[in-house]
Amino acid sequence: MTVLTKKLTVLDQIASSDTVRRKIIDSASILYARKGYGATSIEEISEMAGVSLPVTYHYVKKKSEIMKMIMEDVLNTFRESLTKQIEGIEDPEEKLAVATVLYFRVVEQQSDKALLIYQKSSSLDKPARTRVMQLEVEVSEIFGKIIKEGIEKNAFKNVDVDLMAYNIIMMAHMWVLKKWHFKKRLTIDKYIDLQLPIILEALRK
Repeated sequence: MTVLTKKLTVLDQIASSDTVRRKIIDSASILYARKGYGATSIEEISEMAGVSLPVTYHYVKKKSEIMKMIMEDVLNTFRESLTKQIEGIEDPEEKLAVATVLYFRVVEQQSDKALLIYQKSSSLDKPARTRVMQLEVEVSEIFGKIIKEGIEKNAFKNVDVDLMAYNIIMMAHMWVLKKWHFKKRLTIDKYIDLQLPIILEALRK
C-alpha cells in the first residue's frame, strides 16, 4: 500500500500532533472512499498515513472516532477561516454573505469528506453519531449568531433563526449531494452566485 507522505519517525509523531492527526484524517478519508467504511481497518489507515500503529491508537481506538475527527476537521477549517475573514465587518448582510460563501467553498474543498459523513454517519456508534450531530449544530449556531445580530440591528426580518441557518447549511450540502447533476451546467462559483441572492433576499426587510 502506498504511504500518503513520508513516514514519520516516532519522535516526529510524538512532537507533531497536528501533523499526525492530519495524516490519519486524510488517509482514512481516502480509504473509506476507496474501500468503504466497513472494509477499512485502523491498521490500513495507520500504514497509509505513515504513522506507527501504537501512535494511531493513541488518537483513535475505533474507526467511528475517525469519522468524528473528519467532521471536526471540516468544522474547524470553516470556523478558523471565518474568524479571520469577518474580523472588522460590522454590516450583518456583508458578514452573512462572507460566511455563506466561505462555508460553500469549504464544503466544496472537503466534498469527499462531507459526502462520507452523509453516507456513513448512520453506521456510527451512538456517542460518535451524537458528536457528529452536535458539530453540525455548532455550524448552524455560527450562522444563527450572525442572523440574530442582523435582526437586532433591524437589518433582517424577524425570521426563524434556526431554520434559516439550516437552510444555508443544506444549500451548501446540496452541492455535494447533487453535484452529479449540477456539474453538468454549473461551477461552484456559479452555484454560489445563484444561491446567495436567494438567502439574502429571504432576510432583507
